[in-house]
Amino acid sequence: MVFFTLSVLRVEAHRPNQNYIYLSIYEGQMDCRVELKKSDIKEVFNYDFAHGAIPDKNNPKVQAIIKYLTDHLQFNSVNGDHALTFTELGLLQLKDDDFLLFNFKVENMDTVPSELEVYDQIFVEELSSHESLLHIERNWKTGVLANESLPSLIFGTSNPNQTLDIEEGSVLTGFLAMVKSGVYHIWIGLDHILFLIALLIPSVIVYRPKDPKRRWLGIKYTDFEPEKSFKIALISVVKIITIFTLAHSVTLSLAALELVNLPSRLVESIIAISIGMAAFHNIVPFLNKKEWLIILIFGLFHGFGFASVLAEQSRGGEYLVYSLVGFNIGVELGQLAIILIAFPILFLLSRVKLYYIIVVGFSLLLIAISTYWIIERAFGYDMKIHTWLLEKGIL
Repeated sequence: MVFFTLSVLRVEAHRPNQNYIYLSIYEGQMDCRVELKKSDIKEVFNYDFAHGAIPDKNNPKVQAIIKYLTDHLQFNSVNGDHALTFTELGLLQLKDDDFLLFNFKVENMDTVPSELEVYDQIFVEELSSHESLLHIERNWKTGVLANESLPSLIFGTSNPNQTLDIEEGSVLTGFLAMVKSGVYHIWIGLDHILFLIALLIPSVIVYRPKDPKRRWLGIKYTDFEPEKSFKIALISVVKIITIFTLAHSVTLSLAALELVNLPSRLVESIIAISIGMAAFHNIVPFLNKKEWLIILIFGLFHGFGFASVLAEQSRGGEYLVYSLVGFNIGVELGQLAIILIAFPILFLLSRVKLYYIIVVGFSLLLIAISTYWIIERAFGYDMKIHTWLLEKGIL
């Protein structure tokens, strides 16, 4: 869902007669990405690259384009010249035309200057009415973390040299941006939200064994009844969230500090398993009042999941601690907002006479979603359901 949304934004941001430059600024590091349409490359160089294909970076044609880019895009500051070193080639595949993504490391950035003198004449002389747009995609200190649509500078034939102000911010600005990023990523993380809701369900019910013969699809559905005390239910929620927060905060910190790193495929697969396990425990409480083990163990892996997002937003440096604290606070605030909405609704639903049907039915749905994600994430098998939902406009 997240990647689809970003793709839509990218499509809307990429207009005809334009190429795009994206700068990502970190502490002591700057990365540059130049995005060129294949149709523009063909018109300027007469190089025809197939739709959907990424040419070999050692291809002489690619090397010629790289040479052109380093000649027509130059940076300098009070620190001197900042050469571009090519790193890798990527692809943005759109419906009508592809963009080749040329990634560079900007050299001589041990100390990031406050201003950058930019010379940019990429395709503006060769193509009529062409513009070259420069964006600051990420700049921790100014609170910019994912800007792909708002250009800072626009170059044409009449203005090849311009000054880019890259430090109109403060540590507080960056910290608050990381808080917002934490809130945003817990809200768009459907797997984290579903796991959280699966954990909240037991807080409003009490398990009491009844007639073992009354089962639905082999599942006992009369073994729990509503928790009558709002106070007791709320205390249960506080315990659940405290354990979950401690667990994912520990692993988020360990991963951010690069003390522990796990493969993303493993982490995402276990997060999917956690949803099904928590949902199954809601129907058949097999841990005998030790459900905190599920929260603790799987909460650790959810922390690794958050860490992958944090790593993209902040690449070490002296701001890492601020990033870690701010992002974690944001995650907790976003989590708290979800709880404030979901818990009262679950408590009110538990007053319904047939609440057990809601518990079992919703838990089975969570198990089905979990199974779907496990198949896709652990085994790499695309079941096409997500694609179908996108095509039907459901997502």
